[in-house]
Amino acid sequence: MTTRKGEPYKPGELEIILSLAPTRGNIENLAKLLERSKGAVSIVYKVAYEGGTFGKTADIQRRKILAAKKPLDIRIGPMKLS
Repeated sequence: MTTRKGEPYKPGELEIILSLAPTRGNIENLAKLLERSKGAVSIVYKVAYEGGTFGKTADIQRRKILAAKKPLDIRIGPMKLS
């Protein structure tokens, strides 16, 4: 059960998510560890790597995810808000 639904990510959590490959196992483990749903963790990966119109209305979340990519030096997917 997800206990942190709707709560902001704690400092460093987005970086932890993005530092691991988006595999099914990693998504399941991160969801348990961070007390989030698998869907919530998957959304972070979608915003970080896929681009497109997904999440266009969630600008604050998109900004935080894109900012988390910078210190990890992730070079694929969207690099700025479009």
